[in-house]
Amino acid sequence: MRTLFSLAILLTVSTVALADHPTWPTPPVDYRFEPIPPVGNRLPYSYRARYNRPSYLGGAISHIIAPSSQEAMSWHEHVHMGSYRNHAGWIEKKYYYPKPWEVLTVGPRTSRAPAGEPMPIADPLSNIYP
Repeated sequence: MRTLFSLAILLTVSTVALADHPTWPTPPVDYRFEPIPPVGNRLPYSYRARYNRPSYLGGAISHIIAPSSQEAMSWHEHVHMGSYRNHAGWIEKKYYYPKPWEVLTVGPRTSRAPAGEPMPIADPLSNIYP
């Protein structure tokens, strides 16, 4: 019994000794040398940001790979509008019809019970105690 008790004490003390102590001093952090500096935010705007459409080559490739992708459909639409041929600037489509969330009726479902009768309330204990 004495050996079992001493073994239990030894196991509890040893697991605490193996634990990670966050209060121990951490090694100093040195500056990391970076040979390529950060690029910054003075880059020119991309073609997509300037004209609100994919580039001609990128759109054509995406139309070949996945014709139902958003980029391919946008490219296809702008090709038929002549945006690339006419060097058109920023084109933003305008929609003059209501949005689906404005048209759909949102609210509670209509009651199927007759208007004069109140809805029956089920007793939760009715199937436990007959």
